[in-house]
Amino acid sequence: MIAYKKFLPYLISSLFVIVFWKLFTSSNNYAFNPKGKELLMLQLALNYIFLNKTIFWLILVNVIVYTVMQLSKKNFTIALVTLPLAIIYYLLIGQILGNKCAPEYYTVFINQSTTEKLMTKPIIRAGYYIGPILTKDIENKEMKYRRYAIEGLKKIKYKPATPTLKKILFDKTDLDYIRADALETLISFNTSESTKIIQEFRNIAIDPDDRKVFDLVDEWTSTKYGSH
Repeated sequence: MIAYKKFLPYLISSLFVIVFWKLFTSSNNYAFNPKGKELLMLQLALNYIFLNKTIFWLILVNVIVYTVMQLSKKNFTIALVTLPLAIIYYLLIGQILGNKCAPEYYTVFINQSTTEKLMTKPIIRAGYYIGPILTKDIENKEMKYRRYAIEGLKKIKYKPATPTLKKILFDKTDLDYIRADALETLISFNTSESTKIIQEFRNIAIDPDDRKVFDLVDEWTSTKYGSH
């Protein structure tokens, strides 16, 4: 009975982690209307994410539980050792895990079939680590869900994408709303580099195609904030 009580906190926390990530990586979150191999690709990617995220958080959460239990017993020396280890583990292994899962989240992004409002969810969940993949692929004008990829870069604030977004913005052969997406993301970055690019584009935006890019961003901004 004593042993049971001793391990109960670990059991509860472990079950919580497993259930949480099982629900969080369910294909039902991303497959509203899958076609062809989309569901299979989603399930493979989400299974990979579930396995890696669950293992990572099982270790971290149980170390934290152990630390809290030691503090409750006033074993401060042990707690002062385990707490920094937990922080180091979270920062170091978390970064490695983020890089490992980024391609899988990209697979989820490309193969999902959800509503427009949810399209960037895989990007947000992947975080900064998916930035390089998105930046490389948005150069491809045939990329699936290209607009949402650019929007995703804005939401994760992946500022290294600035040169690629500049290239899209200045490309007169690209679609006006894609160029406007690039402009909107550059505006959101609000860096000296992005501000310089926007001003440079503003200076040369004389023809109707270039002006249309600014008009679209102004229209979206007005709609967003309810201006008239």
